[in-house]
Amino acid sequence: MNSPLINSGGKPSKWEKNKLVIIPAIFKEINWADHSSWPLWLRKGLDLFNKNNSRPYDIHLYQRLDPDSKPPYNWPYCHNVHEEAGVYLKFIYDYYYDLPDKMLFIHARPEHHSLYPIDAVQCIRDDVAYTSVNDIWLQERPWGPGLRDPTDNLTLMYKCARRLLTLFGYNGEAQLNPDYSISRDYSVISAMCCAQFYVRKERIRHYTYAQWSSVYNASLQPYCTTSRDRELPGGPGIKWFGGGFEHIWHIILGLEPANMPPPRAKTNTDLCHLFRPSCKGTLCGNGIIKFLTHSKPSKINHTSVNTTLL
Repeated sequence: MNSPLINSGGKPSKWEKNKLVIIPAIFKEINWADHSSWPLWLRKGLDLFNKNNSRPYDIHLYQRLDPDSKPPYNWPYCHNVHEEAGVYLKFIYDYYYDLPDKMLFIHARPEHHSLYPIDAVQCIRDDVAYTSVNDIWLQERPWGPGLRDPTDNLTLMYKCARRLLTLFGYNGEAQLNPDYSISRDYSVISAMCCAQFYVRKERIRHYTYAQWSSVYNASLQPYCTTSRDRELPGGPGIKWFGGGFEHIWHIILGLEPANMPPPRAKTNTDLCHLFRPSCKGTLCGNGIIKFLTHSKPSKINHTSVNTTLL
């Protein structure tokens, strides 16, 4: 059994030292009243089902259905906002001063965007501070087209992402549009897709609690930058705040440029710098990664999907 952590206030931590903690963003994807129907990966990390101290990970589970946490929703409550981003920000806000050493933030159906993300995370090298655990690459995805604010003709997603970066202390415009192109939201994002990632506590604390708090509090507001991007939590429609975050986690926690170079074997973008090769579920040397390749911004009319060998 690992020894307990000491949190930043000098008190015993909630978490075991060096033990992975998984934070899933679950809403109605499970039957909260029927525990036996919960997926094995979820039950495996909860004391309710598995009291084995040597289990490979713990799970911190939020529910987004009952503010009073009455059964069957007797788990910590999180406001149901902005898809997975609302849950991720809630955990960081709650535990900034008592973070686990290692965290995995994932969706309710973690294998939708990656084959075996929970296996993959256990193959990450010890010196890695942040990495996606997905196997889908977004290549030159533009911020436009999309619903625009008629006051400045910028897409709502671009404006929201720019504001979020500003709350972390960045020049959001320079970060998203380094070439200062006239059509600002036709600058592009290249990164691993879909907001499932591993991160160490030191990287989260690259930013202050005040910065994370400002972002968390922004997530509770009715809209991100304008009433035109007002969302219907849990309902249909684009989630501008959550969607914006999905495209900038690699900037915030990976400290990477918006338009990253794609992973290539035998270069410093090789995933083998992040994952151990001889490990079940590793993304090192698995040979195939799915690319979502987008049209050039000046000719946008479709998105094509193809599979590319690394």
